Amino acid sequence: MDNGLENLFRNKLEENEMVTGSDLKDRFMRRLGRREFFRFNLLRFNIYYLTAAVTVLTVAGVILFSDSGTDSSSFVPEGQPEYTAETTANQPAEDGPEVSSATEGDRHDAVKQSTGDEPGTGTESPAAEQRRETELISSVSAAESITVSTIRRAQTPAMTSPVMVLSADASVSSGCVPLHVTFTSAAGDDVKTTWSFGDGGTSSLRNPDYIYDVPGTFRVTLTVTDSRGRISTASTVIEVSDRPVASFAIDKDRSFEEGDKVHFTNLSKGAVDYLWDFGDGTFSTLSDPSYRYGQMGNYDVKLVAWSAEGCADSITVSDLFADMGMYIRFPNAFVPNRGGPTGGYYNQRTDEESQVFHPVASGIASYNLKIYSKAGLLVFESNDIELGWDGYHRGGLCAPGVYVWKVRGTYRNGQQFIMAGDVTLLNY
Repeated sequence: MDNGLENLFRNKLEENEMVTGSDLKDRFMRRLGRREFFRFNLLRFNIYYLTAAVTVLTVAGVILFSDSGTDSSSFVPEGQPEYTAETTANQPAEDGPEVSSATEGDRHDAVKQSTGDEPGTGTESPAAEQRRETELISSVSAAESITVSTIRRAQTPAMTSPVMVLSADASVSSGCVPLHVTFTSAAGDDVKTTWSFGDGGTSSLRNPDYIYDVPGTFRVTLTVTDSRGRISTASTVIEVSDRPVASFAIDKDRSFEEGDKVHFTNLSKGAVDYLWDFGDGTFSTLSDPSYRYGQMGNYDVKLVAWSAEGCADSITVSDLFADMGMYIRFPNAFVPNRGGPTGGYYNQRTDEESQVFHPVASGIASYNLKIYSKAGLLVFESNDIELGWDGYHRGGLCAPGVYVWKVRGTYRNGQQFIMAGDVTLLNY
């Protein structure tokens, strides 16, 4: 049967003559190209490749559109609580004013107002109608983007600022030991306040007082914690300088008389500048001055010493010449009484004849005198300054010659002295 139909069809075609047009080839190639376009072929561009490309571009456009529609106000700074903003168009904001979502009817009305007619009606050409549809889609997308962005701003809670803008204020930023500092803070009573003073000391008072008793550089830190556990800090630096030590000495081993010059030896430590007050209205800035008083009297001498950082210390010696009356001196020869020992006690008469070896002294608090022969034999010892050596040892007169003495003790101001010398025992 199939063969019969085929033969009938062939006979009909043989009876008709077909005249081909000049564009037959072109139409045939176009039809063939369309068929090839809809057939999957890895080596040729076809509808499958086109579909994939359109899909990729659509996804990329959606992602870019979503990113561009993100409201910059939803950025959460580092260290702040992060809030998730709802983007559902029909859900009202919790904390902000209610914002109604745009319905399809609203979008349609908005497009209608912008075009002046219902979309898809009128006598527009297909190209114009397609353009209108494109405008419609763009208008609806923009309206939805604006609505969603507005809702996001309404739903995002106001950014919570830090606990407060802190400052750790100090009454002074530098000074000398001991340095007293008062710290103040603007923190309220409803927060926990902690001060760290940099030297190991701390305080939980809002406005504490603190004393630095050692020199150094100290960083003070204020930490404030609110009821929600949020922490704010502030700090400041305190510079504490050491004080110098003022000290001086005078020549106390001699007796001063009116008109004598007094030399002051500066023994201060850590100082670079000085001011001397000699007690009679005269001053000096020298380090080791000498001064001649017009007359003897009661003078209080004061020395003020300053460090390079401006810290000061002072010392005062009251009644200068009273302390200067401290000395001890010994003669270098004497003539014993040949009539027998006298026991070493002396007076004006024995001194006129130089019969007893003893010192001339003033301001002595303690005293010990020892006298040795050249051979090293101890011939005399006394702890009483009023008792001297009469030249006898164990009841017998010592041989004439040179003897060695050594004395040690303290003045009434606590200063120690140790002296040694020799004395000649004469025999007339």
